[in-house]
Amino acid sequence: MSLYSETKAQFIHGLVSLDAVLAKSAAWAKEQGVQEATLLEAKLAEDMFPLKRQVQVACDMAKRAVARLADVDAPVMEDDEATFAELQARIAATVAYMKSVSDEQLAGDDERAILVQAREHQLHFTARSYVWQFALPNFFFHTTTAYGILRQAGVPLGKRDFLGKIQ
Repeated sequence: MSLYSETKAQFIHGLVSLDAVLAKSAAWAKEQGVQEATLLEAKLAEDMFPLKRQVQVACDMAKRAVARLADVDAPVMEDDEATFAELQARIAATVAYMKSVSDEQLAGDDERAILVQAREHQLHFTARSYVWQFALPNFFFHTTTAYGILRQAGVPLGKRDFLGKIQ
């Protein structure tokens, strides 16, 4: 397997774990009488995205990275999720998309140029530097922040929930 196939595998594993964290959080909210909307709009800090946006960005980061590495277009998803179930459906769609991209499509030149249009400027990477300096760190930032928001809200999550099933 190539670096890029392994990167895809990391994204899938992280999203499957995030899905389980969301399922556990939804069950906890129901048991505790906490409104889903309260958790979905919760933030670690005022200048940070709320939980639902953290999940959306984690999905976007993963699918766009796989698409860039395979040199294909990523599917567009509306950012209109308003429940845990809808966020879990987004995760499922993202995972399904990534699984549809073959390892052969991801086999590529480490020095191939990757361009990311950021808000204010363009970021230029090689495929290798894109994975290590941008795609993986951003993905894990948003999945970790989603986990942190839920822990701060009182959801009984632990490290094993974040790490997911280890084989």
